Amino acid sequence: MSAGGSERDSGKRAGADMRKGRQSASGFKQHVSEQKAVPGHAALAKARALDVTGFVEARSFEINALQRSLESAKTSGNARAFQTLPRHLRRRAASHNVKRMPVRLREKAISEMKKSAQSSKTLGEAGKLTNAKKNNRYRRRRARSVRAEYELRQAGKRWLETHVWHAKRMHMKEMSGVMVADSPNERSHRAAYRAAMEKTFVQDVSFYRTIEVAGSAEDIVRLVGRLVAPQDLTIAAPCHAGGSRMASLTLYRAGQYPLAALGPATALWRPPVEGELRSMWIRVHPCIADPVLSELANARSQLQVQQTLGIDDISSDLVSFELLGNQSTLMLCSILSHTASLESCGSSVLQVIRALPSPATLPESVVLALRIHDPRLHFPFKLPMEGAQPTPEQRSQLEELLLRWPEGAASLSAAGDGGIWDRAACASDIERRLSEHGINERRRSQLIPGSKLDPDPSVDVTVPILLIRTGPEALLGSRVIKTADQLVDNMAHGWTLLAPKGWGMPLWMALSFAGARAQGLQERAHVAFEAGLSTFPANWPGTSAYDSWAGPIAAEEFSKWSRRPPGKRTNYLHMGVESPFSSPFHKLLGMPHSPATYPEITTNDLQCRIKRLRKISSSKKAAALAPTDADDCGDVDMADELGAGLATTGIWLVSGERLSGIVSSLLAAPRREATMAQWANPLVEAIRGHSCEDPLQLMEHALIRVRLICSGRGVPAKNAPIYMRSGAPSTGSDAVPMGVDPKRAALIGYVMAGSFSLARGCSMAIGACSLKGLFNIWIAGLGTQAPQASNNKCPRVTINSMNGGPFIDAILSVIP
Repeated sequence: MSAGGSERDSGKRAGADMRKGRQSASGFKQHVSEQKAVPGHAALAKARALDVTGFVEARSFEINALQRSLESAKTSGNARAFQTLPRHLRRRAASHNVKRMPVRLREKAISEMKKSAQSSKTLGEAGKLTNAKKNNRYRRRRARSVRAEYELRQAGKRWLETHVWHAKRMHMKEMSGVMVADSPNERSHRAAYRAAMEKTFVQDVSFYRTIEVAGSAEDIVRLVGRLVAPQDLTIAAPCHAGGSRMASLTLYRAGQYPLAALGPATALWRPPVEGELRSMWIRVHPCIADPVLSELANARSQLQVQQTLGIDDISSDLVSFELLGNQSTLMLCSILSHTASLESCGSSVLQVIRALPSPATLPESVVLALRIHDPRLHFPFKLPMEGAQPTPEQRSQLEELLLRWPEGAASLSAAGDGGIWDRAACASDIERRLSEHGINERRRSQLIPGSKLDPDPSVDVTVPILLIRTGPEALLGSRVIKTADQLVDNMAHGWTLLAPKGWGMPLWMALSFAGARAQGLQERAHVAFEAGLSTFPANWPGTSAYDSWAGPIAAEEFSKWSRRPPGKRTNYLHMGVESPFSSPFHKLLGMPHSPATYPEITTNDLQCRIKRLRKISSSKKAAALAPTDADDCGDVDMADELGAGLATTGIWLVSGERLSGIVSSLLAAPRREATMAQWANPLVEAIRGHSCEDPLQLMEHALIRVRLICSGRGVPAKNAPIYMRSGAPSTGSDAVPMGVDPKRAALIGYVMAGSFSLARGCSMAIGACSLKGLFNIWIAGLGTQAPQASNNKCPRVTINSMNGGPFIDAILSVIP
């Protein structure tokens, strides 16, 4: 067939299709017009409308089945059963251990493992584990096995009652044979600051050691008087001897005041009981507990009262918690409101102080004795709403309470009730205490789920506790006069709760669920730093505890620095830093140093690196910055630094409100021509007759703790040198005037802690300066008018930035 014939046939077919389409369209229009003509067609069209909701409800089973099939098809080919779990529920061993899978996914996991190449090793024909470990997780987590494991892990160290709770949430470290919480697993410095300022900050301080001295009151005063400053013997005062207030002390080795300081301590008398001997509790940091015990034993033998005085370590019989913050009083009142002795004086005081806005309103060191019901009965506790103003009656009660603190608040009203002081009764209560299972069974039998349990005197026991209003005095070991520019009230004041052993976890859980933020050692030191307070032992140079604490830290930092390549580590020699890893106070005071207890560091190339550093010091770049005086900074001799350590034998740390106040007045005195002996004569007279050393020689070896408020940019680093500024005033952020080499200035001290202060909005540091350096500042008249309108002048110093940046200008003030 020709091409023309085929084209004619296709054209005929196309024409026929077009005619059929026109006919069908005309027929459809005619059909529609006929439908419109039919009566009742509108109702029929409405009846054919689709109800979506009804249709979906009728077909819900088919829709759900379709969705399930789509989900299963999505995960069946490219995801295992354990991969379908959220990330927070996944376990590393879930891929080969079906017992670590949720029950709803175990069947799928078993079917997947059957298909796996290793199914023959772990699964039988019935789909059960054949070669599974007999010592599985279920058997390991049984009560008997857990107890045995914990006892094995506690070999050589002591766990606190809240150790397991802390170990799940914080980094733990060993300190003086006790495992303590160092820092939470999350960033918490700002959170700790907010909690201490606005909410409640809580720390388990049960690691503090408690020493009980029992005997006659006169012998106890004579014994403790051998370890404290003679003029600061406050434990014999009537307010302390009655047990209503706690005394803050600074302990020294027996008969060696003012040298050989041990550290701060607190002393609490037991309220007098007729016919019984007196007793006193001395609470100290664990790093000085053994020296204090030995010094007490030596003093007892010197006084020849071995038969009448008893010394016992009762640290394991007590638990203690420290609370700080604006809501600490309200939280304690809410948790401890269910008192078992409503007629006691402490219970009535607790109801009055509930309306206080801050614990700083109450006098410091007051003591409250309470006996409360089992805290598990009313768990969990909830804080009341804030903003409630005290009624006029409550205000009058508060005013009367602040004017006259009741003497009987430290003892229970019931006759013969020794409270927390009666350790035998406390141990008997722990044995009779209802178990956790029994408490849960009583909760299960409640008609209304979640309702609180009513105390049953025949079954439930009561808990004797002590509440102590603590503040800066407990940290500093002396009385402190609070001023607006020195302390931040909420972060410096709070409460210490003492309870018998065995009640640690119930009280801790009550505090935690009530909203208190738990923190560790680092956060507690940070809060004290924000309040402008020194902490022990980090800010107590001149003590053996400071050497033991700073030595390993310096060795570890040097080890990290030495492992880095020379081109990747900080060149401290070029920065003019003599001792970047420790603060050589013995060199600052011109004292011969002796080897300290440092861990041995095996660095084979130590001498090679020291030679390399000394070659750099002879180069042109380092020669332009090299000091000329013999007393100025020299080479970074790490071997000498680590070998000598931080030996502080013979250093006099000026501490206490009275002596530090004398130094502050000396700095604020008008400038005149005087020698150091004439200038420091009031300080000499304060210790004359109480020291076996020459007071004038002590002046040369005196260290004074200072607070440095930075006025420019930069943050002071730890161990940064503090220099005396030039006589010319500084303008701008640099602390040293143009043309003046800061390293040629006189070195007067070192920084012990430095950071940005959130409370003040600027950088701040706590350091220690020599008395001779402060005299040089005074005689040079290098002061600036204090920001508060006063006549005192605040000395200005400069701090090495430790990173090659400009020196940091700071205002110096003396702290106790």
